[in-house]
Amino acid sequence: MLSQFNTYAPSGKIPDALRQSVFITNILSSIFAFLAFILFGVLFSLFGWTKTSIFIILVSVIFGIIPVINRVNYNVGRLLFCLVPVYVTFGISLYGKLKVPEQSYITYFDARFIILVTTILPAIAFVIEEKWKITACMVSTLVCLLLFDPVHNALGLGYFQRGFTARSYYYINYIALISFLVLSFGVIVLKIITGRAEVQVKKSIQELNSSNRLLLAKNEELMSLNESMAQQSEELIRQKKEIQESRELIAEANLLISQQQEKLVESNKELAKLVEQKTDALTWTNEELIRHNNELRQFSYTVSHNLRAPVARLLGLTDLFKRSQQDHDKNEIALMIQRSGRELDEVLKDLNQIIDLRNDLYRVREKIQFQEEWQKTLFVLQDQIRPGYKIQTNFEQAPVIYSIRAMIQSILYNLVSNAIKYRNPERELCIEISTTRQSDHAVQLSVSDNGLGINLGTQKDNVFKLYRRFHSHVDGKGLGLYLVKTQVDTLGGSISIESEINRGTTFIVTLPHPQNVSKQIIFESEAAQIYFDADINNTVILWRRNITAIEYRKAFQAVLHSLKTYNSPGCITDFRLQGVVPDEEQHWLIGTVIPEAVRHGLKRIAGVGLADPIRKEYFQRMIAKTESLGIELKLFSELEDAISWMESYIRSYNGIND
Repeated sequence: MLSQFNTYAPSGKIPDALRQSVFITNILSSIFAFLAFILFGVLFSLFGWTKTSIFIILVSVIFGIIPVINRVNYNVGRLLFCLVPVYVTFGISLYGKLKVPEQSYITYFDARFIILVTTILPAIAFVIEEKWKITACMVSTLVCLLLFDPVHNALGLGYFQRGFTARSYYYINYIALISFLVLSFGVIVLKIITGRAEVQVKKSIQELNSSNRLLLAKNEELMSLNESMAQQSEELIRQKKEIQESRELIAEANLLISQQQEKLVESNKELAKLVEQKTDALTWTNEELIRHNNELRQFSYTVSHNLRAPVARLLGLTDLFKRSQQDHDKNEIALMIQRSGRELDEVLKDLNQIIDLRNDLYRVREKIQFQEEWQKTLFVLQDQIRPGYKIQTNFEQAPVIYSIRAMIQSILYNLVSNAIKYRNPERELCIEISTTRQSDHAVQLSVSDNGLGINLGTQKDNVFKLYRRFHSHVDGKGLGLYLVKTQVDTLGGSISIESEINRGTTFIVTLPHPQNVSKQIIFESEAAQIYFDADINNTVILWRRNITAIEYRKAFQAVLHSLKTYNSPGCITDFRLQGVVPDEEQHWLIGTVIPEAVRHGLKRIAGVGLADPIRKEYFQRMIAKTESLGIELKLFSELEDAISWMESYIRSYNGIND
């Protein structure tokens, strides 16, 4: 648009946000100057030269130089654009009644109309962020309308003083005022709406520009393919000319052309499919980036929040160790340091799971015992819990949940830590923790305390926001509840709060029951499928065909990663479709993977099809290695039998009677 009116284009020093309004002001100023000049011509033709003619010419000149003023000072130029019509019209009305009293009835009405029209000028000249300038100009118009009669009357130039007696005159004043209000509110509402629309349009333009850049890249690929296709077409034309020269080759050439056309159609189909795949991949990548950024932010908050207690405890114990003179005391402190180190190691493992949530391996839901996680929470919070605190737990209604262990531990820790931190100093702290199972198999965790409470009347919308704190006398950063809410959302659940000042607070976390926990796929390829069975806490690998050495190692590396992550006591492998494994890969599995898995808790292996004669040496090596490591290996002909055997073992391993 600016390229069509270069004369009126704003100077480069004008901010981008104001360039359009300055540009419009320049164009309208020139139009108003031209209209004022036409008005002068009409008045001159009707009444000849009058006392007010010079003012109309002056208005035309002022409007004509506003584009020049805008290049020097765009604020002054736009203010003149809005205010000159108001005050010059008012002045012409007064001056005309003094100098040409016989025409005084004219400007009693047209002056008001002109002043009324200027109501829309501020909305044209200024953007919505310049609300004080818009307000000043509109107030100026309103003042001129309100003072129109008082000023005329004060100078003896009033309507009735000039000999007019129509009663409808006052009614016109009211109509003018109401019209001003209608125009003002309409202009303001329209300006706000258009301002928001402009912001949305700019955002959409940015998104479109990004999409256009992608489309340009795709177009370049298409152009390259078109060039290749054009070369093929030229080759076909050349062949066709040769065929025309030799009648004996016409049939063969036609067949060749037909084949080339079919290939061209197929290429177009493949190209369309490729474009669709690239578009889907780009969409998926954008979603992954957004999710990954949120997960990284959550991890940074978790690190600062969950590592504070164990690190502080280690620092304090090492300081005591340096000061202690007695060997007995040093031994006790060393044991406490070792215990705190293990605690820190547990926290780091949990944090490692949180930062790796993007990996499918850490989307797996484990079978988690609330009592076990509560014992870990007690250990982490032991320095904060006083003998007088009364903490009651009841996990009987829902002792188990299928979820991400690190997040359940973090949710328990933060809610209980919050209850301790914001306890009421006037009474002993009482905390009640319980779980219940809902009709849809969802698990509800409730944490209640009798602490200071939160004023939900004013703070309900801020409870789970980042860096929001409601009691300044206690140290904290306002991260705990934000982290809990983020983790609950990640798990697909919800959290609610009930609280009263000086009565206490109850947090209710509802977590859904995940689907198909017995077969959560963590690795899949053409050669193998690996899944985690949360019911029996086992990693299961199913071979699909004869495999290569690379496929073999890649799959078992994923198995080892799973065993390390979930400390699974058992592993089930279906060898039936695996084929023959080279000796080198067998030695790698038996000498490296299995011992490493045993160090992380592996106690039992179930093999399906391992006794097949083609795997005789493989089987003998497995037997020898498992016996030397003290783990149990049992063979089965069907996968279901292996799962049943492992299920009975897991029950006894967890101390549950069949």
